Amino acid sequence: MKDQDKEEPLDPQVEAIRRKMMRLLMISSGTMILGLMAVLIAIVYRVTQAADAVPEAAMHNEITLPQGATILHTALDGGRILLTVRHADGTREIRLHNADGKLSATYTINEG
Repeated sequence: MKDQDKEEPLDPQVEAIRRKMMRLLMISSGTMILGLMAVLIAIVYRVTQAADAVPEAAMHNEITLPQGATILHTALDGGRILLTVRHADGTREIRLHNADGKLSATYTINEG
């Protein structure tokens, strides 16, 4: 029984193949670990940068609408806000404001 427990040495060619396979395993494992670390670093970077994307001052600005106008719809894009507004006379327009609250573009909606 003692003779069966002893492992025989591998053939030199088989040993060379085993070493190559172990080296390949180490290289592929290292590559996978580096890739996973890169993904995790990118996620942490994006999360920390998203908090700084809109300046704090942009949240405290004021937008003045014409007298009697009501907001129908809003949309945000980074530091810009898009407002769909109905005026007291029933006409509608789209207003684009920058992060500082200044009006940058106005689009009148003409229904035909």
